[in-house]
Amino acid sequence: MFFSNDETRGILNKRDFCLVMALSVMLLLLSGNTGLARETESVQHYKMLSTLEYGGKNQFRNRVETLFTVRKQSLLDDKVRYVVSANNLDVVGEDLNSGQPSSFRELSFVVDGKTQYLSGTDKDLAFLEKVSNQCVASLEKVTKKNVGKTWKQSFDVSSLGNSLPRELRFTLTAIPLETEAFGELVAVRALSEPFFVTAAKEKGAVGSIQCRINCAYVFDSEFEDIYLSVSVFQAATNVNGINEKLQHMVTTRKTDAAGRLADFNELSKNKDFEKLVSKLGVASSLKVVKGAPLPQWARVEGVRAAQVANICAATSCEGALNPVATVFIPVVSTVKLQSFSESITASTSSALLATAGGGGGGGWDWFGWNWPTAAWGTGIGFGTAGLAGAWDKTDIEYRTPTW
Repeated sequence: MFFSNDETRGILNKRDFCLVMALSVMLLLLSGNTGLARETESVQHYKMLSTLEYGGKNQFRNRVETLFTVRKQSLLDDKVRYVVSANNLDVVGEDLNSGQPSSFRELSFVVDGKTQYLSGTDKDLAFLEKVSNQCVASLEKVTKKNVGKTWKQSFDVSSLGNSLPRELRFTLTAIPLETEAFGELVAVRALSEPFFVTAAKEKGAVGSIQCRINCAYVFDSEFEDIYLSVSVFQAATNVNGINEKLQHMVTTRKTDAAGRLADFNELSKNKDFEKLVSKLGVASSLKVVKGAPLPQWARVEGVRAAQVANICAATSCEGALNPVATVFIPVVSTVKLQSFSESITASTSSALLATAGGGGGGGWDWFGWNWPTAAWGTGIGFGTAGLAGAWDKTDIEYRTPTW
């Protein structure tokens, strides 16, 4: 059978029409999927203040104030990709492994919603990824049923290296918060038991460092967003024959896109919240009389213990990695850089405090926290033998924050 030219053109036109329609449907479907991806992407903004301090024969103090943005995008198979970017993190450190300068500008990782494992991190975060995934193995999920209760959480960290303890143990407490500005919130506090870290003396012998970390996180009622977090890590030793102390204090607080801090003045009226955070042990900054770089134990074993403890403490507060990883990843990355940075001297410190808000708490007023003065001075008020109860007694002065 033969077709005329007109009949052939008709058939081709029908085929072209069908092809065009099929392509149009595909494009609509693709554009719909793209739209869905856009709708499931969310952006959070935070401001962070991180202070690393050391007191011994000399003093070291380094502060970082930065804005960072967290972009969250849903992926297939219940996975979520996070991209954390720092807007103005000027501190530049030195990579612990390569000895090359490094800085925190952008970090990315993926959290599996089913297994809670962390993956896809940059190579510099490989150790932190290992710590996170080790925590997940023994993690108990925190739900609304925990609110109003106190419970225990422990983590087996024996596989992370001989210098670290075999286990980290925490006591957790969760309380409900009612706010007009943000609705129902949940505050979770984690207080660690003292733990020991092994460190080498300057002349090669091995000594012991006693550490502890306390932290608190304020979540929305569904544990999907973080509004505020405060973490205090402390370590003390006489490994070099003198009393030495390392302290890392960090606060993150939610902001808007312009960097304006969320207003938590309501919380100052909540007696339960004041009682909860009063045991964190936030202390005022030490006075730098003779600035010097961090000693070896503080820069390596001390900072590493602070990183591990921050990850474990944050994870225990949520009972998952999502969303606390969006806070502890920037925190542990920043403290590593701070450990290789220069100490802030008295002259530069005063200028920085002026821009940060000053105050007796060494700039904590800038974050809405008003802490007492004269906690450290220029020396250490206790030795390793007395450290076990030091945070619960008078060596560090505690006070409830004002907002």
